[in-house]
Amino acid sequence: EVIRMGEYLDVLIVDDSVFFTESIGSFLREKNLKVATINESKKVMEFLKERKPTLILLDIMMPELDGISLCRMIKEREDLHDIRIVIFSTKLFEADKEKAYRAGAEAFITKDVSIEAIGNQVLDLLQRKIRIKFWGTRGSIPAPGPQTVKYGGNTPCVELNLGGDYVIIFDAGSGIRELGNYLVETKERVKGHIFLTHFHWDHIQGLPFFSPAYIPENQFTIYGCEDQEVKLGKVLSDQMESVFFPVPLRRFGASIQFYPLDEGTYSIESFRLKTFYLNHPSKTLGYLVTHRGKKIGYITDNEFITNYTGKPKPGGRFQVDEYNLKLIDFIRDADIVIIDAQYTKEEYKSKRGWGHSDYETVLDITMAAQIKKCVLFHHDPTHSDDDIDKIVRHCHKIIEQRKVKMDCLGAQEGLEIFL
Repeated sequence: EVIRMGEYLDVLIVDDSVFFTESIGSFLREKNLKVATINESKKVMEFLKERKPTLILLDIMMPELDGISLCRMIKEREDLHDIRIVIFSTKLFEADKEKAYRAGAEAFITKDVSIEAIGNQVLDLLQRKIRIKFWGTRGSIPAPGPQTVKYGGNTPCVELNLGGDYVIIFDAGSGIRELGNYLVETKERVKGHIFLTHFHWDHIQGLPFFSPAYIPENQFTIYGCEDQEVKLGKVLSDQMESVFFPVPLRRFGASIQFYPLDEGTYSIESFRLKTFYLNHPSKTLGYLVTHRGKKIGYITDNEFITNYTGKPKPGGRFQVDEYNLKLIDFIRDADIVIIDAQYTKEEYKSKRGWGHSDYETVLDITMAAQIKKCVLFHHDPTHSDDDIDKIVRHCHKIIEQRKVKMDCLGAQEGLEIFL
C-alpha cells in the first residue's frame, strides 16, 4: 500500500526485518488501520518531518541506530513528543525493558509470540483510553459520615492511568489507602509515580497506610518540591517516626526513590510533565500532564487572592493579576483540570489567606483558560453532599449565563473519567 505524504497514519513499524514489518503491517491493515513501514532506522526522523503517526512500533536491535536511542530522540522533540512509542524485541531482559521505559516507550512487546498476538497487543494499545479515578476528594481533614457519602470523606488522592505498565498518583491523602488495596488485588507488581503537591497533613497522611509500599517487588518514585529547610525524603520519614507512627519509613519493602521538582518541564516515562508554583502556605506545586495530545491539570491547594480581572494593571493589583494570568496560561486549553474550589464567596471572606479558593473565582479562571472540563476538588470538610450539589448547580447556571462551552462537576470518590 502506498502511503502519500501528509496522509493520516495510525502506525509506523520500524524494523530491519522485512518479515516482521510486512507481516505485522498486513495484519494491522486487515483491521482497517493506515500503516507505513521502514526497514532503516536512520530514515525515521526524516520521515517524521512529513508524517506524524499515532503510534510507532520500534525494534531494539537495528544497525546504525537502535530502537531505544531512536525512541529517546523522538521523545526529546517537542513537536513529536505526543507520538506513542512501543518497543518490540526478541530481547527479554528486564534491563532492556527498563531502558525502553526510561526512554519514553509506552509498552514493551516481546517477539516470542505469534504475529497475530503482536498485532492484537498493538490494537489493544490503540484502543486504550486515559483513565482518571478519584480516591480522595476532601480537603484539610477526613470527613466521613452519612452527609458525605456521595462526594466522599477521604483526603486528596487521584489516580491517573495512561495505559502503560505504571500508575500515576497525585497526592497521598487518606484516599491512597484504598487505592493501595486495589493495586495489591489487581496487579502482581506495581510501578508508580507519586506526585505530591506539598506536605500538609491532608496530602501525605495516607502514605504510611499505602500497602504496595511494603511489598519488595514494587517500585515507586515520589516527587515533590523541597528547599534548604524541607527535604522530600526527610519530611515523609519524619511523619513515620515512632512518636507519630509505629512503623518507620525504612520498613517499606518496595524500592522507593525521591525526586525533587522545581518549576519546569520534565519527561517521565511516556508523558510530559509541567509544574507551576501555586499560591499556598509552604512551597506547593501544580501539575500538568500531557499525553497523546491530551492535557490533564491538577491544581490544589491554591488561592486566587482576588477575582480574575483581566490584563495586568499598574499599581497594587498588578502582581495578583499577573499570577492569575500565568496560571491561566499554564492550564490553557486543557482537556480536564482538577482544581481547588473549597469555599463559597461568603466563606472566603473570613478565610482569606488560608490558601484555598472560592468556586466562583475558580470558574472565572477556568473559563478564561478555555478548558474543556473543570472538576471542583478539595471539598471543605464542613460541606455536605447537599452543599456541594448546590455549588455544582450554581456553577452550571453561571456557565449557561455566560454561554461558555465548559463542563463542570464536583469530584466524587470512586468517580472515573475517561479521555
